[in-house]
Amino acid sequence: MLNQLPPFALTAPNGILTGRAKGEEILKQVMDHLQTAPFDTVIPLDFGQVEFVDISCADEFLARLLMRIGSGELGTRFVFIQNTNPSVRETVEAVLRLRGLTALIKHNGQAVVAGELKRPMRETLDVLIEKKQVTSSDVASALDKNVNIVCNRLNALQRMGLVCRIRDGSVPGGGRQYYYESIV
Repeated sequence: MLNQLPPFALTAPNGILTGRAKGEEILKQVMDHLQTAPFDTVIPLDFGQVEFVDISCADEFLARLLMRIGSGELGTRFVFIQNTNPSVRETVEAVLRLRGLTALIKHNGQAVVAGELKRPMRETLDVLIEKKQVTSSDVASALDKNVNIVCNRLNALQRMGLVCRIRDGSVPGGGRQYYYESIV
């Protein structure tokens, strides 16, 4: 089961984050914070004090952070974004699309997908967000799809850092049982 830790609040002088140097500084702070967190955790990135972030800054810290999460460097430590104003959301969306990345933004209590995510993956993620924790069989039933197709989708979503895969032992007749959990 994933544990949500307190948010990492991004601070910005005058509410503005600009430039690659600032992005690099933020990335270092966030990475240090994440690396001290236990496995199986999710940390919200809180943009509540940020009025504006430019493309260079967001690219330097957010895109690189998501690539590191996707590479498995941080194990089962995940992030989602919260408390963004329309300007910040637009910049985040632009950077994610530019880099072919995806992130979840919690907006008005709902999980919103930002960036690139094709329709079949989106359908799978929507089921997981709605149910919070599922097996591949649960999703296959909900989407009326073959369980192998669903497994591939869930594993891809896990590699993107959008869901967490948790092993829960063996099943009768052999094999392993995994649960997939939403990070929001």
